Amino acid sequence: MLLSLDGFAAQRHGENLWRGVYTDPDGVAAFGGGYVVERAVPVNPTLTAVSHTSIASGAFPTVTGIVSNTFHRSGTPILQAASGFDAPMGAEALWQAFRRQGKRVGVLTFPGCDNTSAARAADFGMTYVNTPFARPRVLEFDAARFTPTTLQSDWTSYSPAQRATLTVDLSGSGLPQSTAFTLTALDSTDDGKTDYDTLVVDDDSDPSNETLARARVGEWFPLSFHVPHPDGGTRTVGAWCLLQALAPDLSRVTIYRGGFFSTEAYPREFREALEQRAGFWPGPPDERAVERHETGEGGITAADMLTQVRRFSEFFNACARTAISRESFSLLMLYQPIPDEVEHAFLLTDVRQHAYSPTRALAAREVVTEAFRICDRAVGEVARAVDLSNDALVVVSDHGMASVWEDIYLNQLLQHAGLAAAEKVENRWRVAPSSKMVAYANGGCAHLYVNLKGREPGGVVEPGAKDAVIQAAAVALAQAQVEGEDVVEAMFRHGELAPVGLESPDAGDLVVFLRPGMAGTSSIAAPGLSWHGPAEICGQHGYLNSHPEVAAVWFARGAGVPHRRVREESLTEVASFVATLAGVRPPLRAHAWQP
Repeated sequence: MLLSLDGFAAQRHGENLWRGVYTDPDGVAAFGGGYVVERAVPVNPTLTAVSHTSIASGAFPTVTGIVSNTFHRSGTPILQAASGFDAPMGAEALWQAFRRQGKRVGVLTFPGCDNTSAARAADFGMTYVNTPFARPRVLEFDAARFTPTTLQSDWTSYSPAQRATLTVDLSGSGLPQSTAFTLTALDSTDDGKTDYDTLVVDDDSDPSNETLARARVGEWFPLSFHVPHPDGGTRTVGAWCLLQALAPDLSRVTIYRGGFFSTEAYPREFREALEQRAGFWPGPPDERAVERHETGEGGITAADMLTQVRRFSEFFNACARTAISRESFSLLMLYQPIPDEVEHAFLLTDVRQHAYSPTRALAAREVVTEAFRICDRAVGEVARAVDLSNDALVVVSDHGMASVWEDIYLNQLLQHAGLAAAEKVENRWRVAPSSKMVAYANGGCAHLYVNLKGREPGGVVEPGAKDAVIQAAAVALAQAQVEGEDVVEAMFRHGELAPVGLESPDAGDLVVFLRPGMAGTSSIAAPGLSWHGPAEICGQHGYLNSHPEVAAVWFARGAGVPHRRVREESLTEVASFVATLAGVRPPLRAHAWQP
């Protein structure tokens, strides 16, 4: 088993071990007698898609071609973005190497294996679902929305009751345009007063009118319905919701309705087994709703988000247990995004961060610590599901995380330098296709591309002027400072990228690494506006892999695992390590691990 914990930082992991944070006896602290890399070095840039592709293939981005989470492919229009999560890989991945050698493989949401082609599929697997069928919302009801109702016979102990309808608009292939649920407010106490305290939820589309949930204030409950699945079966589409307020007189009823998702896996039998044992895909934690709550705009609390985090992790745990118990395999690749999701929102450690205060920083630290505890339990769950006298468990992460305090709008900066232009489309600003240069920024790294005639369709820069454009951008970036601090740590022209492992045709004409504390974005606005501002999130990655904050973890225990502590090792050696444990040849072009 290879389990990736997205964003599980080596530096914080070491602090947690010293502080005794971990409590699961089979969790991350149990690997001390196995194979432990104290500082696992990600590839550059330290981004999720880039790092996971290199973990799976054992090759640097120079070979894989996955140079960022978002980048531009040579020969396409300058504004056409490519995603590192679904772009073709230029190197063989572990699942391909094992299957080529006749071994059975399962992959549960590990980035790069999304079942969109034969090369990106395992024998069985689950794909990560990013887009909900209905986005999260906070719903407000009042007494006018409720009408008196006659209770069904199994509710005779509840009286009186009021009923309202909750309608959900949907967007997605094979789904109705909307679905509806019945909310019944109940007074569960026979005290002679009418004060509603319980909400009962039913699915209007279910002929049996089966009750989905009963909830009181502060309790979570599921909404779900069934529709046909493209694989020939049926699927459950659902959302987890929180009853935030239920006034006794129904003057105010508030429900946080989470996003609607379904579990996507293959083949059909495996998908149905996951749905039966783990339920519908619960969706990631909603950090945007936490931001709204902190500004008084509704939303959910940090504690509510932690509930979402635990539910998400427990869902992954249940799926892993299901795969281990019912499937045969030589390799099972697993993934959990928990630390990454939490640290983006709660890595509040720098006094320059706009939301910083000692009290907030202390509370945020506890949230991050709990995220690492949740991962500790996840590792323990997998360890207990297998026989480590016969099986091996390898745990890695893709990168760590640094606190950020300033956003750098790189295309806006290029606009100030006369290299990019902005245009307004439907009340939103975007980079104009007439720009001489366009930046694709992801956190601590940005790829800048010249809009070159003869290379990009619609290109505007003559080949002879290319170097001048790159030079002008480099000068503007080198001079950029915020509060007296340089924004850029390092810059590389395309021909200089080999030392950082990024010499790929799709890498930028100029590749920029920002200093930790600065987070690059691709945003652009009206001419003349500032090219920087307070960071919208607390944690970011993508910086040069030499920074201790972005170091990853790598440890293993079980059958065949060498007992060794290593100070430092590249994550490009994980693929060969895993293949060696399984007794198969590593992926083609993989960096060799030395046993």
